[in-house]
Amino acid sequence: MTHAFETLSNASVLLFENGKPLLATDPWLFGSCYFGSWALDHPLTGEQLDLYQHTPYFWISHGHPDHLHHDSLAALPRGRKMLLPDHYNSEIADSLREAGFDVTILRYREWFPLSPTVRIMCIDNMNQDGILLIEAGGSLIVNLNDSPLCGESRFIRDIVKAHQRDKTYLLALCAIDADMFNFVDAQGQSLAGPPDERKRGMIWRTARIAEGLGVGSFCVSSSQHIYVRSDSVWANPYRVTWGDIQAHWHRPAIRIIEPFVTVDLDTGTVVRNHPAQTSDVSQITDTTASDDWSETLSAEEWVQVETFMRKFELVRRYIDFVIFTVGGESRQIDINPAHAAPAAKRRGIEFIVPRASLLETVTWGYFDDLLIGNFMKTRLINTQLYPRFTPLVAKIGGNAKVFTAAEYRRFLGRYFRRNPIGTATTLLTIEFDQVWLPWIRRVAEGIGVKRPLKYVYRKFLGDPVTTSAGS
Repeated sequence: MTHAFETLSNASVLLFENGKPLLATDPWLFGSCYFGSWALDHPLTGEQLDLYQHTPYFWISHGHPDHLHHDSLAALPRGRKMLLPDHYNSEIADSLREAGFDVTILRYREWFPLSPTVRIMCIDNMNQDGILLIEAGGSLIVNLNDSPLCGESRFIRDIVKAHQRDKTYLLALCAIDADMFNFVDAQGQSLAGPPDERKRGMIWRTARIAEGLGVGSFCVSSSQHIYVRSDSVWANPYRVTWGDIQAHWHRPAIRIIEPFVTVDLDTGTVVRNHPAQTSDVSQITDTTASDDWSETLSAEEWVQVETFMRKFELVRRYIDFVIFTVGGESRQIDINPAHAAPAAKRRGIEFIVPRASLLETVTWGYFDDLLIGNFMKTRLINTQLYPRFTPLVAKIGGNAKVFTAAEYRRFLGRYFRRNPIGTATTLLTIEFDQVWLPWIRRVAEGIGVKRPLKYVYRKFLGDPVTTSAGS
């Protein structure tokens, strides 16, 4: 038996056994997503597209449209076997069954055989994402796609240790643009900052994850897209490229493998399928897809938006109001009108968004799609998106369909029963990374000790440190 894998499109991986496709992950094969904002880095060839028609197994990690791409799924033969994480809500499984696919829910941390020499293990998590381990012959692939580790580091590391290090691979997102960063100030000016200031840190973080898991190789995956809407192309310079990774990767014991390659798992050899590593910019348009930024909402549509936002009861403790500005008209929705803070200290978020995409979001319930498209502008008022808004509205609300405190307690109970230490560690890590660490940075900057503290922190993490300006 021979085994190989190929990285294609944005996050799709094809696993081959004896030269034939056996498993495909997250098949986004053509077209765009996030309301026409994202397109594939470069189109797949006819030969590559044909491989998916002959693949018996498909695995879908989570519900984001660059992973669960409905037009691509519609082009696959009915009856194909769809393997899914055991997510909290069954919406994805139900929709795929209705579409005519043979759906199997993979049990948490249990091996599932695909052939006599290939088996897979799926680890779903509270982020409503999934991690896939693929054991093919003597090799192991850890496919994180977009997923955080969510307390599974030690478990995965132990599995990695059972394999020869040079036969272990990590496939994971390495990007700063695959989430909302189109922040603006009160005057509408961008707060994104220079791209290079953020790219290095993300690459160092990815390298730490690879080293922590003990893998021998890191293969770039899950972030091979470009922005093509005229109101989102500004984000293209923020994409982490293969050249960026080559320049800033600092763990030499881990081999780095570029995107768009075929890797022979028996020999470790790599064949480059897109050597130029240049994006197909011909896909960029001067349009805003189906959006017209001058369109306003009717009175009935404003009621629909307000009703949608009021579903997310979990954010009431953390957000006092939300403002939507559509076609130049603004409406404030009071989420927590009883909060007694002075007006200047009330916590809110303004979303400057076009009508059509907002209404589609309200219809289907996935607010994350608006955030990730990065054509919508966001203004923060005495608050942040993480960890009190995006996770509660987009992940837990939109995907898990958890809206109330009672539902959230049941939600947490499920993950604590599965992995109590890992779940507790995850929640504490989120608080430290997204609440305490930003507070420490602000205090350190205020008293003039930010740079030496940053030096010490990077030294502790094992990241490159320098005393030069701007480090």
